[in-house]
Amino acid sequence: MDHPEIIQKLIDNFASLPGIGQKTAERLVYYLLKNERDEKISDFGNNLLKLKKEVYSCPVCGNYINSSSCTLCNEPKRDRTKICLVAEAQDIWYLEKMGTYNGLYHVLNGLVDPINGITAEKLNITALGKRLPGGIVKEIIMGFNPTMEGESTIIYLKKLIKEKYPQIKITRLSRGLPMGSDLEYADEITLQSAMNNRTEI
Repeated sequence: MDHPEIIQKLIDNFASLPGIGQKTAERLVYYLLKNERDEKISDFGNNLLKLKKEVYSCPVCGNYINSSSCTLCNEPKRDRTKICLVAEAQDIWYLEKMGTYNGLYHVLNGLVDPINGITAEKLNITALGKRLPGGIVKEIIMGFNPTMEGESTIIYLKKLIKEKYPQIKITRLSRGLPMGSDLEYADEITLQSAMNNRTEI
C-alpha cells in the first residue's frame, strides 16, 4: 500500500537530507502527524520557514548570519592577521569548540572536486581575494578535511595566493587528522592538536 501523496512527498523530503534514510524519514513524518497539535511541532515548521527567510551568508567571510553584522568578522578581540579557510560554514563551529583559535575565518562553500563538477570557479574565492590586500593578513590556514578534495584545494589555493602575496605564510592543520577523516567527527583534543601543530606548506 502506498502512502497518501502529501505524506510520501514529505517522506521523500526528509529522506533527501544527509544521514536520513527512508525508514527514519517515515518515522519522522508519522511522528509529526501524531503530534500535529504539539507546540514544538508548530515551532519546528515556523523555524524552517525562518531559516530560508532570515539566514544568509556574510558577504565578507561566508558564515551564516541572521543580522546585519557578522559576530565573527566584527569581534574586536579576534586576530585579524590570521584567516582559517574552511570548506563549509559548519566547520567553523567544530574548530571554535577548541577554544584556542582566535583568528578570522573564510568559508569556501565546497572543495575542488572535478569528478563531481566542482571547479575552483564555483568556490567563494573572489571574496577571499578582497580580504588580502593591505598587508594585514600574515597567515592563511588551510582548515580542510584531509581528503583528496582537500589536498587538491590546498594545492590550487597555495599557488593562487603565493603568486600575488608571497609574503603570506600558508599553513595546514597537522597530520593528527587521519587521511579521509572529517572535522565533524574529530574530538576537540585532536582538533586542538591539529591547529596548534599546523605546518607551513
